[in-house]
Amino acid sequence: MSGAGMFRRRLTACGCAGIAGLALLLPPAVVAGDGDRPPRSFNDNRNPSWNDSWDDGWDDYNRTMMQMQRESIASREEQAREAGRVKRRDEVEKTQQKAAAEHEAYFDAILAESQAALNAPAGVFYRKPGYTAADGPGAGAQAVEVGGIPYAYDQGIFWLHRGNSYVVVTAPAGAIVPAVPAGANRMSLKTGPAWYFFGTFFREKDGAYEIFKPPAGLTVFYLPDGYTQEAVKGVGLYRFGEVLYKPVFIQGILAYQVVE
Repeated sequence: MSGAGMFRRRLTACGCAGIAGLALLLPPAVVAGDGDRPPRSFNDNRNPSWNDSWDDGWDDYNRTMMQMQRESIASREEQAREAGRVKRRDEVEKTQQKAAAEHEAYFDAILAESQAALNAPAGVFYRKPGYTAADGPGAGAQAVEVGGIPYAYDQGIFWLHRGNSYVVVTAPAGAIVPAVPAGANRMSLKTGPAWYFFGTFFREKDGAYEIFKPPAGLTVFYLPDGYTQEAVKGVGLYRFGEVLYKPVFIQGILAYQVVE
């Protein structure tokens, strides 16, 4: 074994415990002397090889201590890097969890806002209230006046002319129109047949059709886009125009019943 290796073993065995530990590290000639003769002093030049052994041992000690310091510093640096990596992983995980929660909340909100309209007729002409267009209704639109206000009626949709554009509004009760739009659902009332189309109720009157406000208890199976949700006396309700609805189940199917 080399001198450096022997020194490291002694350093490990004694634990560098003060003077007693240091004695284990010194060359044998310093500790026990040369045979029966007493140990020589550090200034004894009669045996140059003894001084060489001391110098080699001291250098080995210095190198070992420096190596231990370097290893200790490297260990602390690696611990610091690992702590940084753990922190970054935690931050990334929290960011991902937050994004996932926001994503889920967003789609829950979209579903809640659109659930009442899921069963609306597909492929029919419809524009929700508030929709604005520069060209307005089609060429087949008809003028309808209610309470002194002129409307344009086209395929179940009512438009108002405002400035240089047209805006869709909810159907005004009392309006008389020539026909029920395609896609309207027929229903039976005590007063006769009626039709429902995206929040608007029609009934026959003098060969034409009148827009009327539905009575409480009347049930429909969808609401149009553009409805809002609100709580009345702690009950969650849906509003479209001036009509309030509450969710009910009819033979396991979600429906919406008109309330006062």
